[in-house]
Amino acid sequence: MSRLLAIALGVVFAVGLVGPAIALADDGVKLNLTQVDPSDFPNVRIVASAVDAQGKPVKGLQATDLVVSESRRAQRIGVNLANTVAPVALALVLDTSGSMAGKPFADAKAAMNSLAQSLGPNDQAAIVTFNTAVSVPQQLTADKAALAAAIDRAVAGGDTAIFDAVSAAADLIAPVSARTRRAIVLLTDGIDNSSRATLAATTAKVTALGAAVYVIGLGSDLDRPVLQALADGSTGGAAYVAPTSAQLAGIYAGLSEQLATEYVVSYRSDIALVAAGTTLEVTLQLVRAGAVIATTTTTFVVPAGHDVTAPAVPTIEPAPNRELPALPVIGPTRVDAAIVGLLGAASALCLLLWALVFSATQSLAERERRRMKDLAGSLEPLGQLPTRPFRDRVIIPFLQRLARPLQRFMPSSEGTRLRLAQAGDPLDLGPAEFMGLRVATGFIFAIVCVLVAALFKIDLLLVLLATLFGLFLGYALPGIVLARSIKGRQREIQRALPAALDMLALAASAGLTFDGAVAQVIDRWHTPLSDELRRLLVEFRMGSDRRTALRGLARRTGLADVARFVNAIVQADSLGVPISKVLTEQAVEMRTRRRQRAEEAARKAPVKMLFPMVGLIFPALFVVILGPAVPRFLTLFANAH
Repeated sequence: MSRLLAIALGVVFAVGLVGPAIALADDGVKLNLTQVDPSDFPNVRIVASAVDAQGKPVKGLQATDLVVSESRRAQRIGVNLANTVAPVALALVLDTSGSMAGKPFADAKAAMNSLAQSLGPNDQAAIVTFNTAVSVPQQLTADKAALAAAIDRAVAGGDTAIFDAVSAAADLIAPVSARTRRAIVLLTDGIDNSSRATLAATTAKVTALGAAVYVIGLGSDLDRPVLQALADGSTGGAAYVAPTSAQLAGIYAGLSEQLATEYVVSYRSDIALVAAGTTLEVTLQLVRAGAVIATTTTTFVVPAGHDVTAPAVPTIEPAPNRELPALPVIGPTRVDAAIVGLLGAASALCLLLWALVFSATQSLAERERRRMKDLAGSLEPLGQLPTRPFRDRVIIPFLQRLARPLQRFMPSSEGTRLRLAQAGDPLDLGPAEFMGLRVATGFIFAIVCVLVAALFKIDLLLVLLATLFGLFLGYALPGIVLARSIKGRQREIQRALPAALDMLALAASAGLTFDGAVAQVIDRWHTPLSDELRRLLVEFRMGSDRRTALRGLARRTGLADVARFVNAIVQADSLGVPISKVLTEQAVEMRTRRRQRAEEAARKAPVKMLFPMVGLIFPALFVVILGPAVPRFLTLFANAH
């Protein structure tokens, strides 16, 4: 394990050395706010991203990972991946001065084109080139071919007018809707020597626009304080340095990944009273395991026409005191001792049945150890007979005898065996033993119903009906319990699946085989999913066909997500696709599906709450409202007589 950990750390360190480093990066995770949109105040939208110490985006953030405070008051937030709700409007600014000529210019155009081609179908980009003067060969468009042609037409020559180019880029994306993510990506290799605009004027324009400016400096002859000032003057901008043009591709790829992993954090301000023009402070925190690991703060101004006025609180006149009539005191009633005893016996019987079904349930690993112990015990000398447990000597044979007459009428044994496997093989029962259990519980419940009917001395027809009801209830109860066990186990497997896939992808990326990655998951988790993976690994080691073993895993879980994962692994194995890439894609897809299921459950909640509200809350409300009037009505009707 220590060698595997050292290898993984070495891989991570090597990747950090190869990738471009962000200037002025913190040692830990950093939050970047690239846009704050209060145009629909009190509804506020924040576009943010999180990057680690190597400048890599932090993926998979949920609403529980982020805390938003407005003027030190925590807000209830919603978090969405920005690509799904907010398109991008980019101004790609390229330095075409004479110092860029040659290989640096070719590498710069290739890197910029790769960023343009990575945009989504709803995103837009514009191309701005500058040397002594500023040119706009392509306005904002979603046509990637037009963007590529505009980049390809750029020719190097002349001096450098950085401030004029940034100002022109800001004018290009200014008319775009505030709900769009606006950003400027500037690449230059020199010092401004031809601009008419000043640094202060350009920074002021960018700050007023509220867009992010990503500045990329190529080479060593740079005015770093000026480039950093341009980035710092924007909302969520950053400055990068590429000593050689070969590093430009990595920087632009990192920007593309950052844009693809930005999040839109939305909330509705709970402020009671605020006037237009008021400046409010917003703090965004990233929380993991109860600890704040990153914090950033920004401000916004409440737009005109969006004042918030506190609603007037209506005054309620106190109702006059009324004397309610005294309620009769109800004392304890006498109950037949025989009924109490019968009900107590029935309760004890049900408790015993529950203990028989659930208390002896063991994990797959424990059952394997017990079976190996039984196998080892069977190899003892003939003079030493192993003692078998009461369950194997009496209960299991009894259930098999009960089920034997019903073998021809019982459902398909394969279907029952599959359902038992999906429930985790409780008590190691086979289809015949489970049918015997259903017959036994049917007889037990029938006897209880007959005793209750005889106690109340009802006629023969009701006794027969009670007997049939007891048989049906007793026969159906194990099936109901089994179905609930299957659903509960499937929920646990589905809950553990994303984390397990993340671990599989991490282990495979570190160089382990699929079997080794599965072994890492088994060692670190003890869940129904790890039990199934342990069984899968045992089947692999016993020489079972890998495809058959994987298909068996999908059948035993009965989950569509597991079936999709198995199909992906089988297809990758047959086509020779790298298993680490497949596992990473499956982990991302599984987390997306989990978020979609959570959103679906949240949308169903209001409908589900309607029935308890109508059936429980409204009647109690009517009693509280109309109850005081009941004595008065009773008095009126009494006087009428």
